This record gives sequence, structure tokens and C-alpha cells, in this order.
Amino acid sequence: MKKITKKSIVLATALAVTVSGVLTGCGSGKTEGASATSDGIADTSANSDDVTKVTTIKAATGGSPRPYIYVDENDQPTGYDIEVLKEIFNRIPEYDLEIEVVERDAIFAGLTSGTYQVAVGNYSYNDERAASYLYSYPYDKVTYVFTYKTGGTKVASFEDAAGLTFEGTSGVSVTNAVEDWNEENPDKAININYTEADKATILQHVEDGVSSFDIVDGAMYIAYKEEYGYDIEASDVPEDELSLISKNLYAYFLLPKDGTELRDKIDEVLIELKDDGTLEKLSNEFFKANQVPEDDQFVNTPN
Repeated sequence: MKKITKKSIVLATALAVTVSGVLTGCGSGKTEGASATSDGIADTSANSDDVTKVTTIKAATGGSPRPYIYVDENDQPTGYDIEVLKEIFNRIPEYDLEIEVVERDAIFAGLTSGTYQVAVGNYSYNDERAASYLYSYPYDKVTYVFTYKTGGTKVASFEDAAGLTFEGTSGVSVTNAVEDWNEENPDKAININYTEADKATILQHVEDGVSSFDIVDGAMYIAYKEEYGYDIEASDVPEDELSLISKNLYAYFLLPKDGTELRDKIDEVLIELKDDGTLEKLSNEFFKANQVPEDDQFVNTPN
């Protein structure tokens, strides 16, 4: 792994390693010649009173989905989530950030073992995760849109979609929302074609008329349309229907249960980024929209 700057962004080269391989190779998260603090974070500072102590923080990400997280043309992780995290640690001089792109299963295993001190993956809140990990303040509020073929039947609500065909993957939040709608509204049911296809293929099927509509994250819709040039349109999912998709629309960084001190510093800087407009600037850059959480979301963390 190669360091690029003092605030290091490190791309793991072995994405296909198994979880056990990741843990074996990384051990306790110590770096060679470094001591470890009581919470398992590597201390890479010199033993001199004249040198500011710099502690290495390792963050793990799965490298997707775009535009939240992706690997750029230089094989470096970027995207809204990554750039927010980088900006946070640019403002905490006592920490040196390293980011590793690893398989998703390795993220949680590494967070639990102490290999990683932060997980970044556009994570929403759920009780199961909250039992094992700490949540930061949110740094993004996700939106959802209905997408449909240009010139086709406009879908602006679940009721509009009654009798139409939706293509979705079982277990995914938007598919669960359609299933819940059908259960609660059997006389206005939506036809579901289950698939294992990726989002790019599903949106292509909307354009081709294979399916009538899709429900997609608003920022992802813009990114996919720009990349693939789909001839499709979108309507925002109404506020009163968003709860069918998710009870919590915010994205958070995750930390180990013993990471309270680091979490507090991250939260402090997140407030700065909100107040000085940095979050809004990055949101507009990557999403073409302001998806900054409301002020009251920066008062208490979820756990």
C-alpha cells in the first residue's frame, strides 16, 4: 500500500481477499515501528516533545456506490462521502488518515477487531448496527425518485404506479417498499419482476419499456443518467411516502464502540463543515443538489 500525501489515501490492492485474510494481514492495526494507544489506534509520532503527536486513523470503504463513493481514474477513492471524510481529517492535525478499499464483509469485521477506526459506506441507521457500532452525526440526507421512460406513464406516487411493472432485487429497501405497498393496498398492487440485475441494467429496462418504472436514490439517478445517457425522467417520491422506503434517510460514519473520543472530534468538525458551507459545496458538486441534513440533526447522535 502506497502513501500519497500526509493525509494519506491508501487503496488496498487485494480486493478479493477473504475476511480472515484481511484480519490476518492487518493484525491489530499497528503499523511497523509504531506504538498503539489504549483504544488500538496506531501512534506514529516521534518520541520528541518538539514534534506534534500524529495518530494514524484507518478508514475502510467498499468503494461504491457512485456518486457517494467510487474509484477515480487514478485508482483513488473519491465521491461525496470520501471527500467529506478527508476534509474532516484535514481539520484534525493530530490525526493522519488512511483509507482502504476492501470487500464489504471485511469492513465490519475490521471495525470490530480494531483494524479500522472508521467505516464509510453511506450507512443508514438500524438497531442491529447501533448495538455494535457508534454513529457519527449525519453528513447526508438521501432522497429518492421515481424514474420512468420519457414520454411514458408518469409515476409521481405509489398510487400512480398501481398496475404498472416494477423490477427489483429481493431484500433491497425499494423492493421492500413496493412489497409493503402491495400488502397494504391489494386493490392498487404494483407488479413486481424480481431480478439480480444491477441498477444500470434496471434503468436500461425502464428506458426500453421492459419495466414501467424504478425507484432510485436521487443522487444515483443523476449520476447514472449522466454516465449512460438514459432517456428517462424522474419525479420526487412524496414526503409522506418516503417512510415506506426508509425510516431514516440520513447517512453516517460508523466507529467501534470504544471510539467515543474520535467520534466526538468527527462530530465537532461536521458541525464546522455544515456551518461554513463546506457540506453544501460538496453536496452540490457531487449530487447537483443540497442534501445537507437539517440543523437539528447535529444535536444528538443516534447512539
